Amino acid sequence: MNLIDIGVNLTGSSFHKDLPDVICRAQQAGVSKMIVTGTNIEHSEQAAELTQQYPGVLYATAGVHPHHAKECNDKTLAIIESLAQQQSVVAIGECGLDFNRNFSPVEEQEKWFEAQLELASGLGLPVFLHQRDAHQRFVEILTRWRDKLSGAVAHCFTGTIDEALVYVDLDLYVGITG
Repeated sequence: MNLIDIGVNLTGSSFHKDLPDVICRAQQAGVSKMIVTGTNIEHSEQAAELTQQYPGVLYATAGVHPHHAKECNDKTLAIIESLAQQQSVVAIGECGLDFNRNFSPVEEQEKWFEAQLELASGLGLPVFLHQRDAHQRFVEILTRWRDKLSGAVAHCFTGTIDEALVYVDLDLYVGITG
């Protein structure tokens, strides 16, 4: 079996003690490649650094999760764009909308979600998407950009069948949460 895990959060402190063992166990289980998720600048930079330690095994995304949208600014986007120049950075994200917890104001989430879609479009990179309790607005924004994006995956999907069908109509890959 040759699997690719497209959403690993290996930059968390819980992995600092045994990261090599975690990667080894994943490979032994048939996971040959893993994409480390960037959720803010710090974790995007750490994800990109990890790819240098495990070339050909680890890849990364660079982006700002909606929880961190309030921390975002033009400098943040410039850093994401710089990280995205690295060959091991294969997508923009995790980006999107989260109206469940609203750790960032809705207006900030929408602004920086759209900015990251624009960045991905300009770079020709796919997007790694997050949406929770924001389906309608998420679809409205994403629909404007979908034809300009090289690909997209709705990560950790928890919605209804009707919502999933909308994503399929938008030609998204859909990751079903455990």
